[in-house]
Amino acid sequence: MINIAELKQELLNELFSSNVLPRIQLNRQEEYSIKYTEKENDKIQKLVENKHTVVGIDIYQYSLFSTNKQIFIPHLFELIYNHAWGLITQNYSYIFQDYHKMGDARKSECINQEEYFISTGDGGFQILETPIHAILFILTFATIVRLYNSDLFMRKLHAKIGNIELRYTITLDDLYKYRKNFYGAAIINNSRILSKDKLNRLLIDKNTHDWFLDRIVGIENLMSLELSELKDIKEFASYTKKKMEEGNNALIQKENNTCNEGIKSIDVQKIGKIKQKQTELEVYNLHIQAIIHYINFFRTKEKIITVSAGNLNISGIN
Repeated sequence: MINIAELKQELLNELFSSNVLPRIQLNRQEEYSIKYTEKENDKIQKLVENKHTVVGIDIYQYSLFSTNKQIFIPHLFELIYNHAWGLITQNYSYIFQDYHKMGDARKSECINQEEYFISTGDGGFQILETPIHAILFILTFATIVRLYNSDLFMRKLHAKIGNIELRYTITLDDLYKYRKNFYGAAIINNSRILSKDKLNRLLIDKNTHDWFLDRIVGIENLMSLELSELKDIKEFASYTKKKMEEGNNALIQKENNTCNEGIKSIDVQKIGKIKQKQTELEVYNLHIQAIIHYINFFRTKEKIITVSAGNLNISGIN
């Protein structure tokens, strides 16, 4: 499971007596400290000691769609989302090994991706295990959108709504859970970056950029990364290695080979900063192109698709 710290009632009771029915007090005889003690701070810091990956997605210029199109876009997004996850669980046996597959009787033992998705109607925020998961998720999502825009998939919806464009953001930051909902800088910063971008790009924050720099010497090395190298990344330390031999492992194979499949190009450019309140966020623009070999999705049984995410426009964000 994705290990996200939860803000529990016990801590709230300890800090604020939240299990006590509040009363209006006319006499302020008792003074309360405005500072947390060292012990209290340690408990609070444990809530955010691990950074978590969030992918933000929304449909570009959704508000410009006419009402009779807007009303069905949440349904369209839901279909794209479900089909994307169907492809992911079919094609990434090792990297997405803990995620629930359709028809899997062990659902309770798997990560249910929908429990880690915050819907906004025309998009949403998906919590994932690492930025590598985020890139593969986005490329798969972009594949479904490409098939839809090509009028090859969900054709009745396409006839009524027409083509759509999506924009994506990846952030890596604090995240915690409270009463089945998720909060924290990873979501806040993601939403802010999405809202500031007026184009259909793929943007990442500095933490995501630096994570790739630390783990694989830069995001560009996804083009040559092998599954066997993932075992040296701490986030993959507990993964079952035999999954490398099982099922399909698209884009990132067990070892480099001569097949056409893989991530073929990655362009990363620092495009500026956005300031939110007292915080500045450094933002990078990505353009990724990949060739993906899909099995058991098309009537021909197998199909090779070339897809890209993001674009090369480096104009500043608003």
